[in-house]
Amino acid sequence: MGPLRLIRRALDARRGDPRAKQDIYHLRGVLNFVGLFAATVALPGLLLAYYGIAGLRAQRDAGAAQVAHDAELSADALGAQIEAEFKTFEDAALNRLTTGKSLHTRPGEMSAALRVVFRYDNSGTLAAPFLRGPPASLSAGAWRLSAAWRAATEAELRGDYVEAASRFAAFARRAQAADARSDATFARARCAMRAGDLRQAEAGFREVERDARGFRSPEGFRYGDLSRFKLVEMLLARDPVVGGVELRKLVDALLAEEWILGEGGEAAIARRSIDNILPTRENAEEIARLRETVDDLQTQLYWAGAYQDELDSLGTKGRLIPREPGAFSYFTTSSVLWAMTWPNTDQYVFALDSAVLLARFKSLGRTTIGADSDVAVTVIGPDERGPPKDIRVRRPLARAPQWSIVAYPRDPAALQRRQAEDTRRGIGIVLLSVLMIGVGAVLSARLVRRELDAARLKSDFAANVSHELRSPITQIRLKAEALQLGLAETPEAQARHYDVIVREAERLSRMVDNMLDFAAIEGGKKKYNLRLGDLAVTVQNVVETARVAMETRSMTIEETYPEDLPPVWHDAEAVAQVVVNLLSNAAKYGQEAAWIGVAVRAAPGEVCVEVSDHGIGVDASELQAIFEQYYRSNDPAARRRKGTGIGLTIVKYIMEAHGGSVTVRSTLTVGTTFVLHFPIERPAGLDRQGA
Repeated sequence: MGPLRLIRRALDARRGDPRAKQDIYHLRGVLNFVGLFAATVALPGLLLAYYGIAGLRAQRDAGAAQVAHDAELSADALGAQIEAEFKTFEDAALNRLTTGKSLHTRPGEMSAALRVVFRYDNSGTLAAPFLRGPPASLSAGAWRLSAAWRAATEAELRGDYVEAASRFAAFARRAQAADARSDATFARARCAMRAGDLRQAEAGFREVERDARGFRSPEGFRYGDLSRFKLVEMLLARDPVVGGVELRKLVDALLAEEWILGEGGEAAIARRSIDNILPTRENAEEIARLRETVDDLQTQLYWAGAYQDELDSLGTKGRLIPREPGAFSYFTTSSVLWAMTWPNTDQYVFALDSAVLLARFKSLGRTTIGADSDVAVTVIGPDERGPPKDIRVRRPLARAPQWSIVAYPRDPAALQRRQAEDTRRGIGIVLLSVLMIGVGAVLSARLVRRELDAARLKSDFAANVSHELRSPITQIRLKAEALQLGLAETPEAQARHYDVIVREAERLSRMVDNMLDFAAIEGGKKKYNLRLGDLAVTVQNVVETARVAMETRSMTIEETYPEDLPPVWHDAEAVAQVVVNLLSNAAKYGQEAAWIGVAVRAAPGEVCVEVSDHGIGVDASELQAIFEQYYRSNDPAARRRKGTGIGLTIVKYIMEAHGGSVTVRSTLTVGTTFVLHFPIERPAGLDRQGA
């Protein structure tokens, strides 16, 4: 009993002699179990673990040579796969050059990373599929800021196309610059077309097509292409068949010309023209082919623009120098792997997306080496730090020296464990046993603590329930005996005795209801019947019922009920039980202040009920614990009040069954406010069963 006496002395200082004796009573059997567990299981397990770990340290051995050999083989395998990828791309490109098939159609068939193909002539000038245009003028479109142009535009915007055409015509006559005159003439023809003057419109479009074909609008469209499209559009309205033929000719003409880097007008007009061709059974396949061709060129035009700065560095760095015909050479810039070949006097430059290539090579690294291999292999770029492992092989790619194949142990610890598998098998069993012992010890300690706390709480609960039941029964008996013996002589005294009997009976009934509900909740049998109704009316009815009992205890209830509250799904009886429990607590712990506040208010997505008091308050460390089963505050001022420790548990359960929650705000010596949150939306299940 020596250890028990020490424990009791420690508990005495914190919990008092009676509670210390209760804890010792529950702890004696637990300590016997712990001692037996330590002597028969824990100590032998620790000894076994010690000798097992000592044996493991003695048998450690590294297979560095085997790992290095596997790393070399893995790097060779991935290098061969990457070499095959490049060879497939080169063969596909040379095959197209040999057979005369365009390199600009379906470039993805040569490589998924291929974005655009450039052709340079023997002078090093970009010749296909796009040309370099003149530098953009800083004054391009400046005439559109003039008052005369704005006046014409405003007339067009408000639908006065005749006036707009007249103003644009006047602007064209006064314009000195050819591009400004072309812009105004085209705008005049456009307004005439909208005004229904097709003759003037056609004349204007033909004039622009004839005199301003090479000029570009500030938006990047060539006036000649725009005018021809408008003329074909007018023809299409008169004769769809002939118009369709002309649209096809326009598309062919646009595809036959070299497009300009940075300008997307030709692609947009070609796409618009294809969309306007009337599809038939005979031309459906041809239209699809044209659309695919335009899409390919448009995509390559985009990538050519994106890579233009890197493309400009090709010539300045001496990269466009003729080499062996038919061979490929490679070099990298920031985001592109450039491949070049010289099958004849012209040079072809292929822009391969570095990110796509690296992703492909990394994927090859994952599939080339099996997942059960001790070694992993991948490719890293110049800006990548590489895998956070012990790299055994680093080998630059032949075609892209800035990229490297790296091979490294997938899991060095696992490799070492497998090399000493026979020895470690027994050690592993020992470690597993020790681990299970440790887990068992931790779980046992937690279980002991939980059982001790549960036993104490249940003991306190039984004592509190006995006291709570005895108090109203004693009051009822005393008042009934006084009435029976005629000790209450006046009608007023008799009425007071009857009031006490009724109040204590109600208190007893509420206590029994709480215990029955708590038992149903623990057994998972409690259900609530939620109906849509006015929550304020429910709360007000409960408060009115409780008012008499509160007033007999000299408590004042201050109520607030708005009139425009939305209806809420709730069980009126359950809500009544919640509110009565909170009112009882407020009266119990705030009796000195003699004030209780009840308020119902709307909040975003919910309706809230607040019950407040100016009582002793709750310490911040206990705000969450007060909702636990059987919990009673450690505050001496709170423990002097009667209670069972299940009222707030029932409040929390009922609110969760309504799809809501309960929160609490409290300050010691100032007061406490409980807030019930009822969602406005219909709960997921109208019949909620306790669990």
